[in-house]
Amino acid sequence: MHKVIFADDEAVFRTYFKNVIDWRAHGFELIGEAKNGLEALELIERDTPDIAFIDINMPYMNGMDLAAKIKEKHPSVFVLLVTGHSEFEYARQALKIGVDDYILKPFDEEELIVALAKIKGEMEKHRIERDKTLKERQVWKESFLNLLISNEYADDNETIREQLEAFQMSGADRVFQVASVEMDNLHEQWPDPGEIRLRKYIIANLLSDLIQIGGASHHFTGPENRVVSLLQYSDEQAAERFAPDGYARLCALISKHFGFRVTVGLGTAGQGIPSIRRSYKESVIALRNKISMNRSDVLVYRDMTSQAANIGFYPSEMNENLLIHLRLHEEEKIKEALGEIRQYIRDRQLSGEYIHMIMAGLVSLCLTYIYEIGKQVDDFLPPSFSPFEAITNKSSLDEAFEWIADLYLSVAGHSRNMKRSRSGNLLTSAREYIDAHYMDSQLKVEDVAKHFYIQPRYLLKIFKEGLGMSVSDYLFETRMQKAKELLTSGRNLRLTNVAEMVGYGDPAHFSKSFKRHTGLSPSEYEATRQKG
Repeated sequence: MHKVIFADDEAVFRTYFKNVIDWRAHGFELIGEAKNGLEALELIERDTPDIAFIDINMPYMNGMDLAAKIKEKHPSVFVLLVTGHSEFEYARQALKIGVDDYILKPFDEEELIVALAKIKGEMEKHRIERDKTLKERQVWKESFLNLLISNEYADDNETIREQLEAFQMSGADRVFQVASVEMDNLHEQWPDPGEIRLRKYIIANLLSDLIQIGGASHHFTGPENRVVSLLQYSDEQAAERFAPDGYARLCALISKHFGFRVTVGLGTAGQGIPSIRRSYKESVIALRNKISMNRSDVLVYRDMTSQAANIGFYPSEMNENLLIHLRLHEEEKIKEALGEIRQYIRDRQLSGEYIHMIMAGLVSLCLTYIYEIGKQVDDFLPPSFSPFEAITNKSSLDEAFEWIADLYLSVAGHSRNMKRSRSGNLLTSAREYIDAHYMDSQLKVEDVAKHFYIQPRYLLKIFKEGLGMSVSDYLFETRMQKAKELLTSGRNLRLTNVAEMVGYGDPAHFSKSFKRHTGLSPSEYEATRQKG
């Protein structure tokens, strides 16, 4: 138990302070109270508490002077100033004289729990740094717990049973469950190692306060800077009664008070040591699926198993349209196309694994365009560019598509700002001409070149340099895109009519070309898209 005293000249507030939380349930013991600064100093001299809550405005000795004396004589005591909004600047100045933190009146249960979590994190860090034996035991326990979640064990493993006993975790045949807490977008923020350690202390201490179960809970640093909860239930009924409300509250408190966000993945409960590893793997799988959820802070593996098989059908023309807009630097249409892809994913509730595959394809498409125009990735993007890591660490579908949109718009902007010439203007005009005449089955490269009074070889050159494809390829892509639109228009057109409308005099030739392009015959494509 951490010993606490508090000093305030208002009797009403002293009563409130004693009853605002269940102090003992949160690991604290109230050992005294004072109504002025002198009484508080005598109390601290006599009992040496771990934490002192000090009001700024008190008779005989104000909170600022009292805090300075406490820090001078008892530097190990954590001092929190309790202040109103009118004294806020005093509280900020007090941090310079060694006061550990401050809390504004009136505060509620949540704000007090957050303040105490900060203190416990700092106290734990100082205690481990001060006590080498304790630090070694802490490292030993954390290493053991990491082995439990990372390796397969048999129920009769005596070494593991002995280790459980050594850490007061007896009961290898009990019901276990694992939750993993991940700091969102940690790789993008790149806080220094000290800040990451402090964040993990805060998370672990809040978990100790918020996760109450029938049994015992152990919170420790796991792989990839996650904080892991190992829940050891007293019996199966305790496991069945457990609800993840405490984890949801953790996410809300972290977001509201500490300036970063966390996501929790919760595995299923199971009996015996082998269930620990399985539940941990499930918690990580749940975290990997957070991109498929509409901003959910607690992801329960059991709720995701039915979604895992939801692969669906992703139409290739969505990427083809996007690439065309990128080649033409049409930024608004790029955003619209990406919005349609995002909505398609959301409407069909695709699994996280399949979403990551689609996102990887979108990145690949953008990088392919960079090479098409004769540039290198380093010409457009920073050396630290790591698309796979960026995609897999996004905490929501919206965040992921915001990142993809920034990538596409950045590349489009760079390529648009490259020096435009007569050939660039000619390319735009030639594309518009093909878009207007693609239904003419006799249209050839020579016809387009003749219309603009240029040599076919020159037209081929500007298409290759500007779009990364030949004139014939562009005409073919245009015809296939129009054919897809006609097949999915709901007009029930005959194959002969579709072929004629996109510039094919021979339906068999059209059908063969369409299958080569899409992998499906026109009738198969029409049926598949109607189902999708």
